Amino acid sequence: MPELPEVETVVRELQSIEGKVLDSLVSYWDRTIEEPVKGFLKALKGREVSRVFRRGKYICLEIDSGDFVTIHLRMTGKLVFEPTERDMNYARVEFIFKDKSKLYFIDIRKFGRIKRWPAKEPFLPTLGPEPLMEDDVYEALKSCRSVRDIKKVLLDQSVLTGVGNIYADESLFLSRIHPLTSLQKVSTVKLKKLSSVIPQVMHAAINNMGTTLSDYRNTKNVGGENQNYLRVYGQTGLPCSVCKTSIEKIVVGQRGTHFCPKCQRQSK
Repeated sequence: MPELPEVETVVRELQSIEGKVLDSLVSYWDRTIEEPVKGFLKALKGREVSRVFRRGKYICLEIDSGDFVTIHLRMTGKLVFEPTERDMNYARVEFIFKDKSKLYFIDIRKFGRIKRWPAKEPFLPTLGPEPLMEDDVYEALKSCRSVRDIKKVLLDQSVLTGVGNIYADESLFLSRIHPLTSLQKVSTVKLKKLSSVIPQVMHAAINNMGTTLSDYRNTKNVGGENQNYLRVYGQTGLPCSVCKTSIEKIVVGQRGTHFCPKCQRQSK
């Protein structure tokens, strides 16, 4: 599933639609849009996209009516301006703007969702702070009273929004914290280290245009490059870049979790 760096990459490219007016749309699979398609189009037809931004893992469109639209790519979703012939087999929604340009939502597994948030409703109210600033991350983790494993805490979007499986594993490795360590047992020194590492990992991945392991592509149908720099995620059985011990994989919170058993010793 695309995480913050992948979504940020897409959002920066989608900012080219700011100022465009939605004229119509084609729904190839109605369940992608989380309301009746006719109502969705009625609310947005003739409206201008005033801003494109990101919140956590959500692509967000601010509409000049005061409404917002969120697009969650989930497992296999992508937004492209020029779909391939194969892409069109999995097209779910086609946005058509007044200048005749088009934007396609492609989703092989049909998990992605598009939702309109009326102006008077709270917008994405359950999301925690963004993990791009050290102080914000430290405050969020320090104030969290959970006794859960640190890996589970990092995946909780109400604690920090945008961190997913890949970047949680990478950040814990660089901080030398075992993923099964209870948050309450992480020392202040290591918590501060983790709080500085998470933003660094995120910004580096954004600079590399995200991580492509299978389906993720940007709006130009091009994959990211950050997979070339992963230290533990997906490296099961390979030698640790620090100590040469084999990277191991376990399951934490139903998610495959990668770590070095020597560099990330579990606290007793």
